[in-house]
Amino acid sequence: MIHRLTQYGQHIELDVTTDPEMLIAWANDFEWQKYNPRKDVNRWGLSVTSSDGTFNGIDLDSLYEYNKENKTSYNEKDFNVATPVLNKQIHDILKPWDKDYYRTHFLKFGPGGFFPPHRDWNYHSGKADSFRLIMPLRNVNPPYFNFVLEDKTLHWEPGRLYFVDTLKMHYLFNSSFNDSYWLIVNVDLNPDTIQSTLERMNQK
Repeated sequence: MIHRLTQYGQHIELDVTTDPEMLIAWANDFEWQKYNPRKDVNRWGLSVTSSDGTFNGIDLDSLYEYNKENKTSYNEKDFNVATPVLNKQIHDILKPWDKDYYRTHFLKFGPGGFFPPHRDWNYHSGKADSFRLIMPLRNVNPPYFNFVLEDKTLHWEPGRLYFVDTLKMHYLFNSSFNDSYWLIVNVDLNPDTIQSTLERMNQK
């Protein structure tokens, strides 16, 4: 099913935009948490949705490692309750996928913050059952920040939403002295969400 999107590309602009600086100012009114606290990486998260509407931090952890340590069975779909971070601006961004998004959060990479090469997939089922929408917000382009998808360095318009095929190998690195801000949205893979995404493709 994901092929209905990826046939048009792996990094696709959508006709969904917002004021990125307003979004960052709103996010910075809250307390950020370490993203995957097991890792000594300058990387922070702020939950837009969580398992219970609180900032319990489980969604910002490695679900594989958390489940293994705590004998739980969380998957991405369990993080579908709005936290106080979900305001009207974010709701307007996500409205086309209403009730079909989960494990959604802000990411902040401090200087030197990174993700090593990886693919996003459901380790429970071994298949793709969701897809990623990503909104870059500030300090997101080379040479200061590099988001490399397979062998291609991506370029972004801050405040615009993108479909990104994160089933492909990708890595991210903040080589600047400033924070890099992003909004990450996990969307359920079903015919309705595919259609909503196709309808918002920004074909130039």
